[in-house]
Amino acid sequence: MTPPTVEETDEGLDADIEEFARHSRSGGWALALLVARRVEPHVGNGVTFEQRAKRFDRNAFRQISAREFASRSKTATKRVMALHEAWIRAAEAGKVPTLERVAAGEHVDLPDEDEVPFYGKDGFYKGYEARMSKGDRRDALEAEAERAGVSPGSPVYVAQHPTAVKAAVIADEVTRTAAIEGVAEYRRREAEAQDRADRQAARAVAESHARELDGRAGTWSPECDGEAMDPAVAAAAVRAAAEPGEADAALQVFNELAQVRLGTLRVLSLLQRHPVQLTGDRGRTITELCEATKAALDFVTDLVASPYAVLDDAALQAFLEESERLG
Repeated sequence: MTPPTVEETDEGLDADIEEFARHSRSGGWALALLVARRVEPHVGNGVTFEQRAKRFDRNAFRQISAREFASRSKTATKRVMALHEAWIRAAEAGKVPTLERVAAGEHVDLPDEDEVPFYGKDGFYKGYEARMSKGDRRDALEAEAERAGVSPGSPVYVAQHPTAVKAAVIADEVTRTAAIEGVAEYRRREAEAQDRADRQAARAVAESHARELDGRAGTWSPECDGEAMDPAVAAAAVRAAAEPGEADAALQVFNELAQVRLGTLRVLSLLQRHPVQLTGDRGRTITELCEATKAALDFVTDLVASPYAVLDDAALQAFLEESERLG
């Protein structure tokens, strides 16, 4: 069926908006149909006249923005968009025609709400979408709600009432315990994410060093230049241009030292974010660890700067004896 291309008058649009305003909340599918028919979210938001003309050529109904529709029907823009998204979900499930088919003038038989619920737990309309616009914040709340096995409506409602949350935390032990556990879990995930980022950074540095070593031998090949090369692949590439085992060991040394440095930076970050008094046994233990680590690093520094080009067993023993004599 070829959709009509004759421009519709304002009377038809006004009639649909008035019908929307007359409906009670029991007429969910009827409300959603009116929104699907009349609302194009991007109209008036940077859409050119040419783009609107091309779209209108395919539409039987004049469409306006969600904001204008909400203003003229005396409802909230977020509610209009929630109805719009409900129709999209239902179309994806095959329960109603797509937005394009509705706008093109296709006749729509609305679902029976007893068989295809619009509201409620199993309905296509999500009430919380009418309270918080789509975006990163709502996406994060939806994802966490799914992880926790709760309805997204609850965390969205809580997130919109921070003063009430604060009052509940102060006055109610159960809420306070939940809040403390939530903050602890958040910090654990942040620490894990930071640890992953640090490990990726260390891997990138090690691979960069592997490229540098292999580049000096003139044998680096494009297939070795992947976005996330495994350290074993990098080590294999280095071994192909150097003596067996030598370059691999050099890469491991570099990688281990990079991890030490990154570990130190993580410690500094933790101490900065969570000031604590390191007294008693904890303080002494951490001091001993720092001193032992510094001594080991000094030892490695001296070893690298030593005249021994290859540290076989004999050379390493000679170095140790010399270090003891000088120490």
